[in-house]
Amino acid sequence: MNIRPATLADVAAIIAIEKKAVSAAHWNPEQYAKIFAHDSQRFCLVMEDPSRLYGFLVARVLGDECELENIVVAPADQRHGIGRALMAGLLTEAASRNAKAIFLEVRESNTAARRLYANCGFVERGRRKSYYSDPVEDAILYTLGEVRT
Repeated sequence: MNIRPATLADVAAIIAIEKKAVSAAHWNPEQYAKIFAHDSQRFCLVMEDPSRLYGFLVARVLGDECELENIVVAPADQRHGIGRALMAGLLTEAASRNAKAIFLEVRESNTAARRLYANCGFVERGRRKSYYSDPVEDAILYTLGEVRT
C-alpha cells in the first residue's frame, strides 16, 4: 500500500469511502474539488494499492498550525494500521509545511478514533459542548504539540 497526495480523479472514491463511514465528516464533491482547484492551505492524502483506495485524510495548514479536518478508513479496512499510516503521512506533510502543532476534534463517542489519536501522541485539550448534531454530542479537542516525522 502507498500513501500519496490525492487528485481530483480520487474524489468519487473518497466520497464512496466517506459514505460508508457513519462518523466521518460528509462533504460534497464541490468541497473536495476546491482542495485541488485553488486551496493551497488544504491537502488531501490517500492510502491505496493498485486496485483501490483504503482511506484518506484532509487537513489544513494556517501559519504554523495544522488542523486535521477529516480522516476516514473504509469500515471493512479498519483496524489494519491504515489510520496510523495516514496519521504518519499527516505528520510528514505538516512538518514539510512548517507546522509546529496539529489540532483536531472528534465526537466523544468515537472511541476508535480517540484511541488512534492517543496512540499517535495526541493529548486531549478540551471539549466543545453540543458541537455535533444528529445526534447532539460534544467534541473532544486534541493537540499534538511537537510535529516530528
